[in-house]
Amino acid sequence: MTEYKKYLGDLIGGSLMIKESQLIAGLLLTQPSKEQWDDALVNQNILQKRSPASAKRNAATIKKRIGSLSNEFLSALANANHEEAAQLMMAATLINSPLLADFMRTVVMDAKRMYRESIDSKDWEYFWEDKCRLYPEFAEMSESSTYKIAQVAFKVMTDGGFLESTKSKILTNIYIEPDVRSLLIEMDKEDIIQAMEAY
Repeated sequence: MTEYKKYLGDLIGGSLMIKESQLIAGLLLTQPSKEQWDDALVNQNILQKRSPASAKRNAATIKKRIGSLSNEFLSALANANHEEAAQLMMAATLINSPLLADFMRTVVMDAKRMYRESIDSKDWEYFWEDKCRLYPEFAEMSESSTYKIAQVAFKVMTDGGFLESTKSKILTNIYIEPDVRSLLIEMDKEDIIQAMEAY
């Protein structure tokens, strides 16, 4: 995979999909064959989607975000309460998308240090322009793709509890749940804790 794709991760795939991610984590723990995977998504419709295509698309996005993480992580996610699950999925998404983790560690952290109440689309645009210098491929992406990436980034942050809403983009303070924190420390992911706490 090219460097810029690794840096971006699967951000374009959609929001955190917390409940669905918990179900997929449970499914991944059974180490399903392709047939069992398709059966769970299509015939059993475990994600409760209207069409097999959207079930497969959502599941593929979630799998990209959590598929390479340990069974311990998957088990914690599958059995977590909503708040813990949201934080675990936020962590998984930041691990998958270093771009978003950098945005949290720089732009969001700076906004909090300056006692700003909210961030806005301009913050993302400046950040993106900066990254285009590092990864010229970003500048070659279509306007609709870059717009979608920005929208998903704000949606993910809202789902994770870091913004009040995608509209207001008011910043909230997050305190990482003790179990989530100790799991991330065990995984050597202090940089992800730093991105999530943004202090």
